[in-house]
Amino acid sequence: MCPVQMLRALVKQRLTAAAEEIFGLFERTIAEYEERLSRSREENERQRHLLDAVLKPQVRLHRAVIPANVQQLLGSQEEVPPEQQEWSSRVEQEQPEPPLIKEEQEELWTISVEKTQVCW
Repeated sequence: MCPVQMLRALVKQRLTAAAEEIFGLFERTIAEYEERLSRSREENERQRHLLDAVLKPQVRLHRAVIPANVQQLLGSQEEVPPEQQEWSSRVEQEQPEPPLIKEEQEELWTISVEKTQVCW
């Protein structure tokens, strides 16, 4: 082989090795970015579920498993009619009266207003 051909072969070999190394680094970088993207999507989904739980709370009721001996005792008692159940649930949902402290503060305010009017 002549020196020019040997030089071309050497340059081609070096360029091929450099291109393969660059391509390998590129593939690893793309794989890392895809992994980060996947983790970000999972984290976003987790955060979305937490946000939904806060903004849209769900109450789930589960039936309790009652042993047979307790069921027999419960079966002997009278059942509550649906009208009474509805009434009792409405009573439970009513708001309690405001605390008495608030009323006292209002009274103090009216007394101080009366004192200022007397001074005029």
